[in-house]
Amino acid sequence: MIKALVIVPYEGLLEMMKDISQEIEDIELHIELGNLYEGVAIAKNAENEGYHVVISRGGTASMIQEAVSIPVIDIQVSGYDVLRILTLVKGFSGKAAIVGFSNITQGAATICKLLDLDVKTLTITRDNEVKEKLTALKKQGYGVVIGDVITMQAAKQLGMTGVLITSGKEAIMDALEETRRSYRLFSRLQQDIALMQTILDSNEQAIGVFNQAAEMTYGNARFHSDFHWLQLDDATDVKKLMQETILTNKKQLKTLYINNELWKITTCPINGEAALFFEKAHSNQTTVQSEHGKQNAIELHTPPSRTPISGKSQATQKVLDQINRYGKRDEPVWISGEQGNGKELVAHSIYLKRKASDELLITLHCDMISAEQLKELMKEGFFQKYANGVIFLKHIDNLNAYMQKELLSVLQDENEQKPQWLVSSTDNMDKKIKNGDFHRALYQLLAQSQIQIPPLRERREDIEDLVHVFISDLHPKYGNEVVGIRDDALEQLVHYDWPGNVAQLKHVMEQLFLEAQSYYIEKAEVDIVFKRLEHQARWNDALSYIDISGTLEEIEKEVIAKVLEDEGMNQSRAAKRLGINRSTLWRKLK
Repeated sequence: MIKALVIVPYEGLLEMMKDISQEIEDIELHIELGNLYEGVAIAKNAENEGYHVVISRGGTASMIQEAVSIPVIDIQVSGYDVLRILTLVKGFSGKAAIVGFSNITQGAATICKLLDLDVKTLTITRDNEVKEKLTALKKQGYGVVIGDVITMQAAKQLGMTGVLITSGKEAIMDALEETRRSYRLFSRLQQDIALMQTILDSNEQAIGVFNQAAEMTYGNARFHSDFHWLQLDDATDVKKLMQETILTNKKQLKTLYINNELWKITTCPINGEAALFFEKAHSNQTTVQSEHGKQNAIELHTPPSRTPISGKSQATQKVLDQINRYGKRDEPVWISGEQGNGKELVAHSIYLKRKASDELLITLHCDMISAEQLKELMKEGFFQKYANGVIFLKHIDNLNAYMQKELLSVLQDENEQKPQWLVSSTDNMDKKIKNGDFHRALYQLLAQSQIQIPPLRERREDIEDLVHVFISDLHPKYGNEVVGIRDDALEQLVHYDWPGNVAQLKHVMEQLFLEAQSYYIEKAEVDIVFKRLEHQARWNDALSYIDISGTLEEIEKEVIAKVLEDEGMNQSRAAKRLGINRSTLWRKLK
């Protein structure tokens, strides 16, 4: 049985590998999520944990190869993978480009030419070139960037749409076949190495190999069991002998007094290093672990990852224009809109235009923070401590009268330096102020500049762009083969009223993405999800009329009556839905 450690850079590939692991019998797959340096850290102990091979992808695979001594198999980007993503990107508005290493761009460029697609391809040789390339593309009007995980992350930081080239099942099966070939070859090689290792470990002499920097690159069992204390920087005579061996490229023989004993040391030059033959060693390792806590009501970001705001409607373009204008100023910005409409995304966008990457964005969840917590923050001088940052007061309309008054005192204190403020709330602030539920002076200080985000039903032109953005974002998370949506299915989505706005559309797209039976989301699949939404809305509406002022028994009877009515007075279905049997239902209705 081949034991393989699989390190994947995104969640979708992890889920696909889990599914495939159920189909194969000769390879035992242990799957971990980790990109670049995270992946390297996971892989470093792979050989000690008994793995025969490491499977990864792209830049992560290349970096792991430098860190481990067992075979590393790269899940190659196949023509099918590129074709899938190019098909998906056809639905985007705006100019698109592919940026990546040659293993991606060469095949992609050929496919673009064959399909007569206007997609620019740029090849990089190092990961630190990505940001420079993307910045230049953004100035040229490109909004969509296709590539690996590094490219996608850099694109989002620059406010562009990053689309990850995900690996399909074909590429994974090819990698597993390569795993089998490498394992057979490496097994034969390991047998030869094991024989030589046995010979070396059986030697009466301790053997250590050191490079020019006096770092040990090999030690046999006797060396590790008896010479753990030997550090060449401290053992100057041994270090000098090793350096002379490398410099002269000649064998040396010398007797030295080390650690209160005489040692006969023979040295041999080996490819720019020196092998030292002597005795005894001991190994010692220390593991240090650390724990990190986190707060719920307060979040600190440095900086937040930016997701681009998508949409071609006049309303969305107005919001984007306001973000650009207010991003150049320091005064507070009040962002209002219905729930699920992207107010936090707008706040993050303004912050990223205002501040350098090393300055904090602090989010205070006003619907979670207590009066005691706010009082403690003020006592600690929290707002003065982070005066160079930006504080986002999320759901500020949830603050009670006492907390509003305390916050107003912070804003009105002219003796203290204060942070920049971003604020979000629902649309009904005029009514709250009129009813005395929100402090007028606090509102006037924080609402110097305002952004009102219209509900999604008033900007239906945005839905098509959002649908394609969500599909591209779901690929790295789930890794299935959906590349688009049928026109009649899209039309269904466009004509729905979306009471939960963009957040609800995103949730529905996730359901459709997971339940799709082909490369394209079909109208019938949208109909099924909409029926679920309608059923849930009816149920929520029914529950809203239940009188909860009575006893528990009375409330229970009313809930049962509503379920019975919803199920057409069918007692079997009602009992099943309530999780009880029919006799229990009948007894509760007596």
